Amino acid sequence: MANMFDKYFICDDTFSNLESGGKTVGFQIGIKVSYYRGVNLAIVHDFELEVDGERYTKEQILFTLRDTSYTYEEMKGRTDVHWDFGEIAYLRVEKEGGLSDRPHRVKVHEAIRIVNGMNIPPVMFCANWEKELTLAAPVKIPPRIKRGVSFYSYQDEYYLGKLDAEGCIRAVSELGAKGVEIISEAIIPNFPNPPQSWVDQWFEWMKKYGTEPVCYDMFMDGQIIDGVDISEEEAVEIMETNIRLAARLGFRFLRVVYTIPLNIIEKALPCAERYNVVMGLEIHPPFRLGTEWVDKYIDFIKRTGTKYFSIIPDFGIFIEKPIPAREKKALKHGATPAIVEYIHEAYSSRMTYEQAMEKIRTMNPNDVDLEWAKEAFSYTWCDPALIGDYIPYISHIHAKVYDMDLERQIDPSIDNETIFRVLKEKGWSGYICTEYEGQRIFHDEADMDVDNMAMIRAHHEMMKRYIGE
Repeated sequence: MANMFDKYFICDDTFSNLESGGKTVGFQIGIKVSYYRGVNLAIVHDFELEVDGERYTKEQILFTLRDTSYTYEEMKGRTDVHWDFGEIAYLRVEKEGGLSDRPHRVKVHEAIRIVNGMNIPPVMFCANWEKELTLAAPVKIPPRIKRGVSFYSYQDEYYLGKLDAEGCIRAVSELGAKGVEIISEAIIPNFPNPPQSWVDQWFEWMKKYGTEPVCYDMFMDGQIIDGVDISEEEAVEIMETNIRLAARLGFRFLRVVYTIPLNIIEKALPCAERYNVVMGLEIHPPFRLGTEWVDKYIDFIKRTGTKYFSIIPDFGIFIEKPIPAREKKALKHGATPAIVEYIHEAYSSRMTYEQAMEKIRTMNPNDVDLEWAKEAFSYTWCDPALIGDYIPYISHIHAKVYDMDLERQIDPSIDNETIFRVLKEKGWSGYICTEYEGQRIFHDEADMDVDNMAMIRAHHEMMKRYIGE
């Protein structure tokens, strides 16, 4: 087929270096679709870039549209993202230091796979052009990892009437974050059938505060009638009801609790695909990455080839050291300081509960000491570097946090630095939502409290630092 738009499809003034975190990290060139209509990402067949004789294939390029970057593998089958006719997309290449400030010979190839009808072979519409270009001003690109907040973090404020739904959205925006994750049955009025007026208001809030729906947390009451488990058909119906409601509110991801069986998830897949909602199984304590339990879900994704089921790691599986706020509570109730210190050292050095108890029994423990030891060793830890092995299957992430060092703005119990470093090195993109749970430590303490909002703010300052904002 004759080429189309060859001499027009390269956008000269978009040729520039890319900056992130104060460093030059690569370069880009903008292109337009080389066909006479817009296309879905699924039928963008090929793109290549050559600069001064150095060739970059589609496997080395990030295809970027409306500030969202996709690997070629991520573009396959994507019918939900439309590259509009005349719209500029960017081919971005990672290259430390970028390109030198001199004229460069730039060559671009683009192929669009068209099957305009049924039962006919595809036709490739290609554009190829070469020209000499000079770099425009550098472009600052936002990090691939974006910040959000799960409304679980605001549970006290919402419960006590300090924040309503709009207030929670506003609080997210005030952090400089955009991602909104909701606890469905806590926020949505008349669940699961909110009035259309509230749905309309929901989208008005998103626009007003510059936020976007990211993840919808669903639940399943397994016994509607006391003592009678729901049937598989009822379970699937609950799943599908939540999928439809998530889509109605603009959510791309739906968090599924780990207690929902895989066969129910599989039966809900057609509905998820129909409504373009990706179900994500939360990997939550007491489970860990790198286990048969997790890998059976990964095997399911591989076997089915589905793009509508994924995993959502919760940072609660990375508890490296006991939580200071919980230690403080144990001491208040009479725990022995030396034993609390030993429990901290023993857990942090990866001793087992049984190993630690051999020493604790010789330290004349009281009942509070024994209770705290049992609780501390019930935390879940797995090597944070393992998250890198699951990158292709992670749709969304819960940054669980129980306590923050407000002065240093670090989480004293979770190695966030390693987690974020691995995610960045592996090129993961998406939202990480703060899920603050420290308020629950003091729900049974009349004279102990915590500044929840300060904890959430500090957590976001930490995330900004690790992300490279």
